[in-house]
Amino acid sequence: MNGRITKRFFLMLPLMALLMAAAGVLSARNYDILAKIESRRKDRLLTLRFDAKPAASSYFILEGERVIGRITVISFDELPSGRGRMYRVTATYLLEKQADEALVRAGLEIGLRSEAERQTRDYAEPQKKETLIYKKAIVSPIDGRSMMLVPAGKFVFGSDTGDRDETPERILELGDYYIDKYEVSNADYLAFVHAANAAPPRSWKGGLPESAQLQLPVLVSWMEAKAYAGWAHKRLPAEMEWEKAARGPVVEYLSEKGQSARQSGPLAFPWGPDFKPDRANTMEFWEDPKTGGEIKSSFSRGILPVSAFEGLGDSAYGVVNMAGNAPEWTADWYRAYPGSRFANSRFGTRFKVLRGGAWFSGREEVRVTRRQVGGMPNLYSDAAGGFRCVKSPALLDIDSGGN
Repeated sequence: MNGRITKRFFLMLPLMALLMAAAGVLSARNYDILAKIESRRKDRLLTLRFDAKPAASSYFILEGERVIGRITVISFDELPSGRGRMYRVTATYLLEKQADEALVRAGLEIGLRSEAERQTRDYAEPQKKETLIYKKAIVSPIDGRSMMLVPAGKFVFGSDTGDRDETPERILELGDYYIDKYEVSNADYLAFVHAANAAPPRSWKGGLPESAQLQLPVLVSWMEAKAYAGWAHKRLPAEMEWEKAARGPVVEYLSEKGQSARQSGPLAFPWGPDFKPDRANTMEFWEDPKTGGEIKSSFSRGILPVSAFEGLGDSAYGVVNMAGNAPEWTADWYRAYPGSRFANSRFGTRFKVLRGGAWFSGREEVRVTRRQVGGMPNLYSDAAGGFRCVKSPALLDIDSGGN
């Protein structure tokens, strides 16, 4: 079995066991070394450094003379380098034996079978390409929250017409993942506080949310959001995951001249290319007397329930409130995108990125590509945002009926 396996294949555990059995009889000397592990995260994600653009979606993990597991590429970015092109890759991994977990570390080599070995084995072993179809919506087992599928595929990331830190605009490709349909509410976070014996956020006066606030987005620090995600067996979304969930896939269409062109579905806002004041909790919503009469009669200006505007302002994947309401934490440091020439003194590993704008933001501040800076003075005390979580599909998420 070679690197032509699709990204959707990596969670089929029975078939993966067969792959591992086949790989285990080969010495690591039969493999071309293509990358090394740069860092490992607790949520079974790896960061890798490739010297060439990854051409396959799946690679083997090599330790000494043994093949101990397999990685599946989730996404990659080109990095500026004086030595030529380099690529930072985010991947998930699966081991043949759980006892090898301690061996997964920075510096471990990643490779594919050598060309001669692939030709020998591929001639004798017919290849079968598997494609998995996942359920469009699930309920996560730990926190009981609805999650929506963002299917594997391409999308346009960044913007050449927005702020300078949004450039350059480019087409990326991500694997399948699930994202919370709603922002995490005060009620959701209260369940976490009780289950994990965690400290309540500072936004709760007296250590408990008021009953009228239970369905509002919780406002927490980045570290508090990360703790909730870990408890729920999820993670905070990377910027590219958040943006694709808000923006939609690449859509092919015909221009007015009949020429083939390409655009990202909803370009600027979750619901489409044009701003609509009645579809999100923004400054324009509160200032426009023609919008939201029912909401305004029940709530004062400020954050609204996580289900507000459901059906009106949803993204292409059915995700609610990705513009306005509460800013949302992402997993990423505030850095320049690969290929950007923009310099900012805040770039680095001090601040995290918030997405989506807020209830007091104007239309330009709730565009799906806009970035905000969070974590001042630090990531423990700046309760600047709400959040939603993501996770990779599991075996139980496969849609056996194809629906």
